[in-house]
Amino acid sequence: MNQFNPNTYKKRSALQEFYHSCLGKLVILVAIVAVVLTVAFMTRPTDNMMYWQAEDSIRECLNDNDSIQQDVIDDYVANIGRLFTHADTTETDRELWATFCKHNRVAVYAHPFFKTAYVHHNNHPEGVRIGIGVFGIVIPTIKYTDLLMNTGTIRGEYGEQLIEQPQVPEQSLGENPDVQPYHYQGNPDN
Repeated sequence: MNQFNPNTYKKRSALQEFYHSCLGKLVILVAIVAVVLTVAFMTRPTDNMMYWQAEDSIRECLNDNDSIQQDVIDDYVANIGRLFTHADTTETDRELWATFCKHNRVAVYAHPFFKTAYVHHNNHPEGVRIGIGVFGIVIPTIKYTDLLMNTGTIRGEYGEQLIEQPQVPEQSLGENPDVQPYHYQGNPDN
């Protein structure tokens, strides 16, 4: 039978005891989170960098749009590629860019540890997020459907009736039967 041998017991130091306690692990976690948040605050992109990167991502999105309906995976892959590239401004159609500038507005919002870029237009007055700036980089999240590129009437003529009146058939459906009003006169057997 194994008995406790006081000669083989090794006492832990105060630092080891602190590390292995719940409070110690919580303090270490809070310290790591504080360091990460401090680095995020210090490396937050400037407003000019956010505007420039948002405009660059929009130009690339306009250049890449080829009227093919893409799925979400294609948008994510395109946005990851936009992290490492810049738009060719000579390739952007001037009329397309002028249309974008006419109907859309880019705004940058600062948060404590990151910044976001939004595009505002009539369809989304609250804005659609098109980029997140954190740790010194701007991550684009733009899709072509986030932009308002043309406007038109939502409804045709204002005097036009939306529901058409039913057409009365020209053929005769027969004669109506002679129906007399029925008045309840009680139970005649009672």
